[in-house]
Amino acid sequence: MDKFIYEIEVNKRYEDVLDEITEKLEKAKFGVIWRLNFQDKLKEKGVAYDGNFTILEVCNPYKAKEALEKDVKLGYFLPCKIAVYEEADKVKVGFMDPEYILKDFENEGLNEIAKHVKETIISIINNLK
Repeated sequence: MDKFIYEIEVNKRYEDVLDEITEKLEKAKFGVIWRLNFQDKLKEKGVAYDGNFTILEVCNPYKAKEALEKDVKLGYFLPCKIAVYEEADKVKVGFMDPEYILKDFENEGLNEIAKHVKETIISIINNLK
């Protein structure tokens, strides 16, 4: 596993995981801004892809505002992306570790925000099991 990705395997149906994680994110004050289903999007472009792979772009608006006020360049990394996909008949859920992504920013306040976001999303993902 890459050190900048947190990922688990879930013993549930792909569609059920997408519904459940969306619900859990909303309860934690994270909104799903955009949902990209690669199978559908590639089909629109005339490219066949048979796999199930969806990216959820998620954001806690309060944390996003706080982060952007500390360093507007953080906008390059927003919103957070959570991947839900199937591989070898297994459903996997993961995201890029915001603490790892921001480790080179020299702003302690950003690190605290990243840590909070990371812990919240990990908790949500782990509760999908």
